[in-house]
Amino acid sequence: MPQSASAVEWEARMSERRSAASSDRDEALVERHLAGDPSAFDQLFRRHQDYVYNIVYGVVGKPEDARDITQDVFLQAHRALPRFRRGARFMTWLYRIAVNRAVDHVRSASRRRWLPFDVVMRSMPDPGEGPAQAAEREADHALVQRVLMELPVQHREVLALRYYRDLTVEEIAEVMGCSIDAAKLRLHRARARFREKFVAIQRETEAASAPVR
Repeated sequence: MPQSASAVEWEARMSERRSAASSDRDEALVERHLAGDPSAFDQLFRRHQDYVYNIVYGVVGKPEDARDITQDVFLQAHRALPRFRRGARFMTWLYRIAVNRAVDHVRSASRRRWLPFDVVMRSMPDPGEGPAQAAEREADHALVQRVLMELPVQHREVLALRYYRDLTVEEIAEVMGCSIDAAKLRLHRARARFREKFVAIQRETEAASAPVR
């Protein structure tokens, strides 16, 4: 049964309040850090390290690289915090650093990397699935990897923010420093390009595996 308008509005208000409360805690920790409390930045690190890692991993595609870059992101944030603009959202500022560092890493790499970014089937293994279903799922994941490897980095970054971090379009716009309309356009183009390549490669794979008559 569809939710009533009042229920939807209530959920939206609660989500906004939770987001605002989290932001308030972040900014309070920033103020404590700038006032000389060494434990404040440790708390910021613990709160955001997994989110930053997932964003970076979605762009660079290798766990060891993502771990190293995540550490670099927090080191850069620590050094730059004295210049943090009061009133800005710490989360947005930090995620922008993460995206920039990840994109720089990809662009400076000597070779292209696999990107295990599951756009089509973001599913966990089903304990009850049989060998055939498991093999099919792994094949689909491998196909997604192959497609993502061929996408430009500007598509990877917006898809990583949307699907790895589940950011809204408004939040993506904040992180990428662009308008909401521009973020929508970038996400639309990235999805369209992924879908186009996925369908083409899937057809090629199926044609190659079809029995000869």
